[in-house]
Order: sequence, then structure tokens, then C-alpha cells
Amino acid sequence: MENIPENIFFSWVYLQREKAQEFRVESFRPYREYFILKLKGIDSLSQAREFVGQEILLPEKDLHTLEKNNYYFFQLIGCFVFTKGGDRVGSVRDLLCFGDNNLLVVEKEGKEMLIPFTQAICKKVNLKKREILIDPPQGLLELNEI
Repeated sequence: MENIPENIFFSWVYLQREKAQEFRVESFRPYREYFILKLKGIDSLSQAREFVGQEILLPEKDLHTLEKNNYYFFQLIGCFVFTKGGDRVGSVRDLLCFGDNNLLVVEKEGKEMLIPFTQAICKKVNLKKREILIDPPQGLLELNEI
């Protein structure tokens, strides 16, 4: 008996331990601000506790194509950031989310800087070239040097 809502696009997930393990999703439901997955072969709370805090991975081929100017985090991590003037700022190491505000964590020469991931600043994302073109307001890049 499957209880997977129609809008769920995955029926298999991988949980990362020493190596990725594949599990069939038997059911999926929201619970407060979280989601509860019932995975085939995980039939007790003690078994489920072994996976608490584990990263859930999905095959890239199963991901929905996002609307224009929307990206999955993994697509942006590793991209090189350049200014409109052609200066290399660094590479995206991570993203931070605060509500609707997303920040690129850009690493340059061992230091991190935070760049708002907004259309006003991030003018173009080229996933094929792994590049993000930014037009930062005056002083933004220097703020991160303190």
C-alpha cells in the first residue's frame, strides 16, 4: 500500500552512511515543518533512529526541471563567481537560507564572503560553464574583508 502523494517526484532515496544505501519510499507525509518518510525495510523506530541526521540523496535524473532563474543548491556549489568587469571573486562553497533570503558563500584565497543571491546582484547563472556573473553594489565585496 503506497501513500505517496501524486506531486512527489521520487520513489527511491539514498541515505548516506559509509556509502549510499538505496531505499524504496513507501509513504511520505508532512509533519509540522518536516516530512516523514516510510522506507521499505525500515519497520521500527529503533531502525529509523539509525538514520536520524543522515543526508537524504535523490538521483539527479529524478529531479524536476525548475522554473527559469531557480536552481538546486548542488547546481550552484562549485560555480565560479565573476564581476561584470571580469574579475574573479571566488567559487561558491555553500548557500545559506534565511527565509526568502539566500546567500552565496563564496571562497577566495581561504576567506569566505557572503553575496546575496538575488537577481539585482546575480545577473546571470551559466550552469554549463559553471559561472555566476554578479554586479555587486559598491562596497559589498569589501564588507566581507573585515
